[in-house]
Amino acid sequence: MIYSCIDIGSDTLKIIVGEIKENDIHILSIINSPMEGIKRGLIKDKELVLKSLIKALDKQEKELGFKIDKAIINVPIYDMEINLYHGLCYPDGDIKGEDVITCFKSVVSTIDSYNEVVTVFPIDFTIDDEIKTKDPKGTFGHKLESRMLISTIPKEIIIPYFEILKEVNIEVIDLSIGLINDFYNISYNQSLKEGYTALVDLGHDKCEIGIFNKGLLIKSELLNLGSKLVDHDIKYIYNISEEDARYLKENIALASSSYAREDEDYLCRNNDNENIVINQVELSQIVEERLKETLKNVKNSINALTNHKISYIIIAGGISNLPGFDYLVSEIFGDKSYSVNLNTIGLRNNIYISCYGMIKYYYEKLKLRGTDYTMYDNLSEMMGNKMKDLEDNILEKMKKYLENN
Repeated sequence: MIYSCIDIGSDTLKIIVGEIKENDIHILSIINSPMEGIKRGLIKDKELVLKSLIKALDKQEKELGFKIDKAIINVPIYDMEINLYHGLCYPDGDIKGEDVITCFKSVVSTIDSYNEVVTVFPIDFTIDDEIKTKDPKGTFGHKLESRMLISTIPKEIIIPYFEILKEVNIEVIDLSIGLINDFYNISYNQSLKEGYTALVDLGHDKCEIGIFNKGLLIKSELLNLGSKLVDHDIKYIYNISEEDARYLKENIALASSSYAREDEDYLCRNNDNENIVINQVELSQIVEERLKETLKNVKNSINALTNHKISYIIIAGGISNLPGFDYLVSEIFGDKSYSVNLNTIGLRNNIYISCYGMIKYYYEKLKLRGTDYTMYDNLSEMMGNKMKDLEDNILEKMKKYLENN
């Protein structure tokens, strides 16, 4: 089964194409490309977004050998509502995946026309008013009920994404949100499904916070915070270009100045065309102060969202690539906190966390519904020589690794 996912961020557009074999995800293609025209997750300039999409899709086609025409996409959580619903259907006896779908549809069909259903998560199922289960498939009964949490977002926020993707001939197969995707990257940790977890998706110019109870998203909030503020501080203090500020953040700075080196300097030219020397300790202190302020605001928002005891606080987002970030997270939130880090081969960059989690989320969603679906059938034929190039490249890397070790 092959799925393609698009994560349209305010700063970067990510595309991942993955193949699932024996419950493992094999990355076929991974792209990140600059994004323009998006502000805090909303489309502000359609033409700029379109140009960014076309550029990214061209890169994806060159890498994979064919252009994707279907995708799961990420949408922002503006005005998102999460409500409890009860579904009901009457199977013929043997309960199948189609009965699960019918049970869900009995509720989804009642949602008002102004909102789009984004996620449907069952809490449990009850068979014939007696047997409770998390997955009813393969059991026997004539009445199937389900308690479920459904998240909805106003269509006026989502429709622009459908429209612009249609212009580049991409059919939107499903929707998801960053918080859900992030959670699916850590869902292997069963302890996260036993209590309350706060998950934070810290993006470029917005921050999404979610409260999970036993693995289900129950509350969320969106803050106008992001890593862009770090870039702004560096740019302002050193009077340098935005490009240079970003380079310094991503390549020289540390999230915690405790780990910075006093003897490490970087020569840069400022906006007055003067040469300046930037010390790693000083630079890291600027970054650290901004991140501390941001994380403290996040902490206050988490406390305002729920009175329940939070077992874990988890931070996701590209900013977590900075060395020392985990130390800073622990300092602000305590021992039961950490950041999500990708360790999948070919995905050692945390900017892909949400996009990668989208594949996991969609696959688990189909499994519960008993549905086998792939976006692309004849992969070898579609990729042509790219498949052989990919295999040769892997073999060459393995050969070099064995020679050097």
